Amino acid sequence: MLYGLLMTLVCGLFFLIGIIILNKCDNKEKISLFTISLALIVMLGLSVFDLIPELIETKNLKLVIPVLMGVLILYYLDKLIPHHSHHHKSKCKDHEEHEKHLNHIGIITVIALALHNLIEGIALYNVGINDLKSGLLMMISIGCHNIPLGFQVGNVLNKDIKSKILILILVFSAMLGSLIMILFGTVNELIISIILALSLGMIIYIMIFELFREVYDHLNKKEVIYGIIVGVTLILMTSSL
Repeated sequence: MLYGLLMTLVCGLFFLIGIIILNKCDNKEKISLFTISLALIVMLGLSVFDLIPELIETKNLKLVIPVLMGVLILYYLDKLIPHHSHHHKSKCKDHEEHEKHLNHIGIITVIALALHNLIEGIALYNVGINDLKSGLLMMISIGCHNIPLGFQVGNVLNKDIKSKILILILVFSAMLGSLIMILFGTVNELIISIILALSLGMIIYIMIFELFREVYDHLNKKEVIYGIIVGVTLILMTSSL
């Protein structure tokens, strides 16, 4: 039980590692382009190689509904969160407008990732308490995804108290999944599938309506190309674990 709990905590700390590494970097604009393109590729890999296959295995076509709900939830959250522009800094009227846009991306990204990591925490806990070696490999694989996503979250969120609370929620979301398993023992597979479908819908929304626009507008810049290359490399590495 203790090993499973610790592994889920470590998974969350990988987000924090990404944020700390980011804070040590000087050129925030170049890092912004790099991390956004890297996060886009990592999220794409997460969807194609993890979430979608898991949902297909259930053979439940009705799960398309919570996927669409996940998209709609972020769409309406998009409307509730203060208005922002989708243009990059060079096209913005001022720096403040661009910062609001990036912070907006950070908020909805944290919501989607926290939900997804809650489920990963449940899965990792179950694997870890039954097979320590498999649990460690799974933890490393998840962590490799979480570091670049930590770059993305740390890069776009403001440094205020609300953002710090959101980061704490994200860091401990996987551990919350293991605590649910400890308290309740089992979680209905249908509920897990529904939450996975919701998180997939949210991630699809972030990829298409937030990250892709930023990457496409600056596809000719080397930071974006490097981010894509590193993202693809990372996916290939983690898929082989």
